[in-house]
Amino acid sequence: MRIRSNPHTHTSFSDGRDTPREQIERALALGFMALGFSDHAVQEVDAFTGIPKEREEAYRREVRALAREYAGRIRVYLGLELDSEFGLARLEQYDYIILSNHYVRGGNARALVDCRPRRDQVFAVRDLAYGGDGAAMAAAYFERLGAQALEIRPAIVGHFDIVKYFNGGGALYDCADPRVRRAQAAALEAIKKSGALLEVNTGGMARGYVDEPYPAREILRLWREMGGEVVLGSDCHDRALLNYGFDAMVALLREEGFAGVYEMGGVGEPVFVKRRL
Repeated sequence: MRIRSNPHTHTSFSDGRDTPREQIERALALGFMALGFSDHAVQEVDAFTGIPKEREEAYRREVRALAREYAGRIRVYLGLELDSEFGLARLEQYDYIILSNHYVRGGNARALVDCRPRRDQVFAVRDLAYGGDGAAMAAAYFERLGAQALEIRPAIVGHFDIVKYFNGGGALYDCADPRVRRAQAAALEAIKKSGALLEVNTGGMARGYVDEPYPAREILRLWREMGGEVVLGSDCHDRALLNYGFDAMVALLREEGFAGVYEMGGVGEPVFVKRRL
């Protein structure tokens, strides 16, 4: 099976390198039948990655115009990546929503989990707000993600365990800590109840930050046992990496016993369609 769509695509409207048109042209070159844009929502507090508030309408207008222009060649969707911490948006204006959590927090302290210039802030939240207990911090991260999935009921939950971004060698927390495992399982149950798809995200691999997808294989295994469904996403910030790792992820999903995977629908199809692996 060949994946011919991507729902997790960023542009220069937020923190991506390329314009929407450049991403579409790359998708066409790859033989895609659909492409979904999911720039970061306007942020209430931290504007580090979000669409500037004054450009949100322009983002919607440009993607909708391109969808009309490219109709018949590729299906173009207007989506949004909404952060569970700060995102602001009128969700009904979008074709679909990706819910993600990019922050750890404790008390009044917050830190982006995947920003290298802010790495020290993540460890500071752990040390100051959790007394150095990284497992407690990670468990709180997953608890918030599960609660927000039930509240927002997105189409997709993105990069489920990106909190491990700075956890090489267990530097931040112990992945095997029972509190972390319980919180992950509870979050997955909440996501399943919300009706969302779980994203198999290759973005960290594409940029050389991690050597496995989000989520890790053992989490995918648990998700399958729960009867959960998956969608592949490259979390693309550079059009050269638009379909990074998709073939490898199809193979991984087969190995883990998944019978199918969702992808974005082409002309005349629903937004998301399940395909056999």
